[in-house]
Amino acid sequence: MKFYIASRLENYVQVRFLSTKMKTAGWVHTYDWTNEWVQQGSVKETDKETLKSIAIKESEGVSNADIVIVLTPQGRGTHTEFGMAIALNKIVFLCHADNTYFKCDDNASSFYFHPKVVQLVGTTEEIASILLKCKHTV
Repeated sequence: MKFYIASRLENYVQVRFLSTKMKTAGWVHTYDWTNEWVQQGSVKETDKETLKSIAIKESEGVSNADIVIVLTPQGRGTHTEFGMAIALNKIVFLCHADNTYFKCDDNASSFYFHPKVVQLVGTTEEIASILLKCKHTV
């Protein structure tokens, strides 16, 4: 099973933790953007060619994945990856520590309720456990 994880840069520890858990179980991470972004530190410290290169790699990562995992809170690019995944007919696991984004209020987006979106609530470790059990049903 191939996966891509979308999130904001500040969540790189959780992204790496989840990626390690998934890869240890035999899953394939299509692109780990944390390797480049942690080195870059910030978009403010990055040139246009680097941003272009990373955007292409992230797009290919989403495209090549069987599933896309979105860890919240998310950043600006995360919603782009989220939308790409839905447009490409991928299953999207939208993950948050509580149900904040899953209520019908100002924190929600209509796309959080799209038929291709599976809402998961829990810690990163709990989410990893749930995802690994879903492997054969996706």
